[in-house]
Order: sequence, then structure tokens, then C-alpha cells
Amino acid sequence: MTQRGGARSAWHERGATAAEYIGIALIVGVVVAGVALVVNSTSATEQVQRAWCMVTGGSDCGAGGGDGDGQAAAEDDAPEDSDFEPDKCTIQQTGDSYSSVIKIGFVEIGENAGFVVTEYSDGTVTMTASNGGEIGATGGFGADAAFGQLEAGASVDFGGGVEFDYGSTWQFESMDQAEQFRDQLDDYLYDQWALTHPACAMGVCMPRPLLGADPPPVPSTSFGGIALTGDVTGELGISTTTGTAPLTQAAMTQQGVTAQLGGSAQWTVTNDNKGTPDDAEDDTRTYVTDLSLNAELTGQIALATGGTGSMAGMSLSITRNSDNVITEVQIVSTSEVSSSGGGSADGEVTQGSGDNQNSAGGGITGGTTDGDVVVTETTLQLDPEDAASQQIVTDWLGGTGNYAYPGLISLNAVDPSQADPDDPFAMLMHNNATSSTVAYDQVTDAQGFALNVKFGLAFGADFTMESEETTATEAAYLGAPQPDGTRPAVPYEACVE
Repeated sequence: MTQRGGARSAWHERGATAAEYIGIALIVGVVVAGVALVVNSTSATEQVQRAWCMVTGGSDCGAGGGDGDGQAAAEDDAPEDSDFEPDKCTIQQTGDSYSSVIKIGFVEIGENAGFVVTEYSDGTVTMTASNGGEIGATGGFGADAAFGQLEAGASVDFGGGVEFDYGSTWQFESMDQAEQFRDQLDDYLYDQWALTHPACAMGVCMPRPLLGADPPPVPSTSFGGIALTGDVTGELGISTTTGTAPLTQAAMTQQGVTAQLGGSAQWTVTNDNKGTPDDAEDDTRTYVTDLSLNAELTGQIALATGGTGSMAGMSLSITRNSDNVITEVQIVSTSEVSSSGGGSADGEVTQGSGDNQNSAGGGITGGTTDGDVVVTETTLQLDPEDAASQQIVTDWLGGTGNYAYPGLISLNAVDPSQADPDDPFAMLMHNNATSSTVAYDQVTDAQGFALNVKFGLAFGADFTMESEETTATEAAYLGAPQPDGTRPAVPYEACVE
């Protein structure tokens, strides 16, 4: 104790040298930088180790830290591109014109109905109830008509007393399960018909034999209604205290905002019971709306699949669990390719500013052609127990000092290939969200295509095919965040057959 006190006294008496002051400042700087990097970068461990090694006089301060073991450990912990590959993508979609008409001889029973059958790259399948006549007339899903049906609270009548809300969706682990569902529905409808149509001959009627089929299961996802922003502010946590009117395009451009949530926006509300209708603990509710685009910033944007494009639409989805905690935020944009050369077009928008600019993470290919439609789907999964992430999203929805109006979305949040330390929400997307981009050819109606995307977003099925002729031609996803604040575009081979 005496020796320590004497040493401290001597240090005070002679005064700290310039080198000591510098050392103290560097150590403080490392600690502060370490805190900042933990918030803003997934490569924080490597950078802090290297800085600490330099301050303490290490002999080998490589990019990974003060020693080889530290560097290896940091590299092992670093996320890989494959960690950010989305779980699934749409590989095909057909307007499956299905009818509940059961022909016993030449007798037709029931009303026309329809299913849209969507098969994903991971083998799962969704089936969504729709009107069979619409499917046959449009060659696709006909989401423009579907939204009119939803607003009117329409249902789909399969006959035999079987009705489901328009847009009701069933999810299956495989196509075999989906086909079993259809067989069960056919058998049940036959039983319902047989109960009221006995077999009669020579004045004697006998009950028809029944197949004993169970009624079709409750759909996983069902329509919950249409609401305006003002009606769901309390449910979504949207604040109106920091702004009451959307920004002008000039103000949005000045702030680098590509889209915003309008005060009069319509929300499509759906409920998902996760296949367990008797257990509400795992239920979720999803709110989907269109965003108001900033034409100046979305007229020419770089696309991860190559070339540049003009956005035709952008939708926002917010999902909350049974405890009303946000579990997912999804932003989906639909663009029409306007320059397929892959070079810079006049007015092309790049992300970031100054030395940190990039163009959608860099296009992986120039394979897109003019007129192709490109869908970019960015999904942020949130841990209900992660208070920090929950607070960032809550602040963004409620409006913070960074925004003049709640719900403003920057280009770096739509396409998080470039870090933006000044925007906490964009940084959360950059560090954690998955983001895929898929280009489709032979799309004759980009606006209708965008509406199909929105409908699929609401019901958990990616309705991004306009017809059987429309195919995915190019696909990419954003890889892991890099130390330079970018995320590279990686070929998404599972999406292109």
C-alpha cells in the first residue's frame, strides 16, 4: 500500500508526460469507439482488438487483433453471407382454377371458387381462397379485384355450407399436404351434397353412402379488416405528436427519404394462427399498407440484379405477436427496369454520401432487360426480448429527432446495402435484415404486379407472378455486413431455375 501511494504521489509531483496523456486518451478513445462499434457494426470485435493491441504496444496488430488466436476467434465469430440468405422465395405461381363443382353424373353442385397455389423454394406451399372466375379471366391472381372484395367483406363460397373469408390462406409443409387438403375438401363437399340428395329409384329413396370426411381445417391466415392510419395508431404505436402531415417531396429529398407513411393510408389487417387455432399464444397480426413514394429519389435507382429502375410501388408490413410486441418489419418494393446496361443512368440514385456512396450493393449481373419487373424484399426479424431493437423500431414509428414525421423511410432502410450511422433504424436493417431482389420477365402490368406483391405480403404468400409465363430471371440477396460498411450482392441461386 505504501509503495503504491508513493508512486502515485511521485506521478502527481512530476506531472504526466505527453506520452502518458496520449496513452490515456487512446485508451479512452478505444473504449468509446468500442461502444460505438458495438452499436453500429458487426465487425466491432476485430476493430477493437486491433486498436487495443496498438495502444498496449503489441508487436503484431493485424486486422483481427493482437494475436493469432484472437484473430482466428474473431474470424470464426464473423457472420457469413449464407447467414443472411432468406429462407425461401417464390419459384412458381399458377392460377389454379379450382371449383367446388362436383359432378355426379352430370349434376353440378356448389359455387365457383378458386385457390391460388404458391410453391416455394424450400418445398412449402400456400393455398389462398379466391374467386375462380377472376383467376380464369386474368391468368393470374387478380389482386386488384381481390382488394375490392376485401373492402366489401366478401367471402368465397365453396358450396355445401363451406365459406371462407376472401384471401384466407392455408400453409403446408409440402405439395403432398396441399393435395391432401384439396382431396379432403372434395370429399367433405361430396358428403354435404349426399346428405341432402338421397338415391331414389321406383319411388324408394335411400341415403347415399358417406365418405366420412372431416370438414376443412381453419385457415392459417384470415382477413381481419381494412383500417386507416388514424384507426390503428394505438395498435401499431404510431405517434402523431411530432408531425401531422406528410412532408413535401422537396423536404423528403433534402432528408434523403424515399417514401413515407401517409396519414390517410389504408391498412390491410390479417390474423395468423400459425396452424393452431385453439392456441392463441403464438398468434400474430400483420398490418400492411402502401407507402407514398418520393418520385425524385425512386425514379432512377440501382438494382442489385443489374441495371437501374423506377419504383412502381412500395409496401410496409408490421407484425405483432399476441402480446402486441413487434416481431417483424418488412419493406417490399416493386421496380420496373428502365436501363439494363448496368452502367450509370442519368439521375441514378446511389446510397450514402461523400466517400460512402454505393449503388445497391453493386449489381451481380446485367442480365435484366428493359421492362423487367424487380421485387426487393427486406425483412427484419425482431426478438421480442431485445429491448434495444424494440426501442429503435418504436422510436422510428413514433418519430424521433431524426424525423420530422413518423414513418419516414430512407433508401438505406429499403435497401440496407450501405451502413448509415446517422439513422438508427437504417443501421438496424443493415446489421440484421435479410434482403432479396428478384427480377421477373414478361410482366405487362407493373402496377398490377405491385398490387399482387402487396396482397401476398398481407397474407404471407409471395404473389409476385402475374401469369404462368412470368418467370424469375435474375436473383440476388445481400450478404453479411463488411468492415467498410457495405453488404455485397450475392447470387440467389435458389430463386432461379
